[in-house]
Amino acid sequence: MSQQLAHLEMLAQRSNYVVQVAPFELGALRPFMRSMSILDLGDGASLGYTETHQRGYLENDRAIVSAWAREYDLLQVEALSQTASLAKISKARRDSSA
Repeated sequence: MSQQLAHLEMLAQRSNYVVQVAPFELGALRPFMRSMSILDLGDGASLGYTETHQRGYLENDRAIVSAWAREYDLLQVEALSQTASLAKISKARRDSSA
């Protein structure tokens, strides 16, 4: 885990990355139980993608993808700032090395 946390710290140093931690304390405000991606296509359409252990799901229903995007936006607002996120990641890395 220490190497994964170090990788996140390295990515956060890049100008085209923003690393934010959504702590478990958010509880119900943490809408996603697994990874989710929103793909914005050149024609203005958006697709959603998520997966379970058994399969991947590609969602093209505009209302569902819009709802996912709204939930993601709200999660981003509630997540820690990048500075606070990096401090939490650094602490977790130190704790996992001890």
